[in-house]
Amino acid sequence: MSTTSATSIFEEAAFTMPTYAHGAVITTLGAALHDFDPAHRIGRSFGPQTTYPMVGDPPAREPDLTWVRAERLPADLNVDPDAPPDLAVEVISRTDTHTGTDARVAQYLASGVRLVWVVDPWLRTVLVYRPGVHSAVLEGSDVLLGDPVIPGFAVPVAALFA
Repeated sequence: MSTTSATSIFEEAAFTMPTYAHGAVITTLGAALHDFDPAHRIGRSFGPQTTYPMVGDPPAREPDLTWVRAERLPADLNVDPDAPPDLAVEVISRTDTHTGTDARVAQYLASGVRLVWVVDPWLRTVLVYRPGVHSAVLEGSDVLLGDPVIPGFAVPVAALFA
């Protein structure tokens, strides 16, 4: 039996709650993904705390939001993922560092994630990463596209922060 109390876990210096903006971006983008394909014919989005295996260290990650193509989903979703998602989304929080975020993106891509979006609520930008392609910075009136992972998905960047 562990002697660590629930109170001491929350008193750790490294534990910081995400902001409203962080949560709002996750739900806004998750809703846009769901509304784009409500019958899950192309794929399905998953929220935080869905744990995916990765190559390297750490051996698993929990992106803020993910998308998995329909042909890769098991019939029964009551199982742990056995492969990385097709899309991983990280929403920058106040405790994130450039080094840590870059390491997560590199690990996602090395693990087979086909598309990574890093959303920054403070700068109101989205960094888009694909394997073997230079990253792109989207802002303001730019449109975030899901191609080729989520064909036809598009959402204005500004809408993520409205």
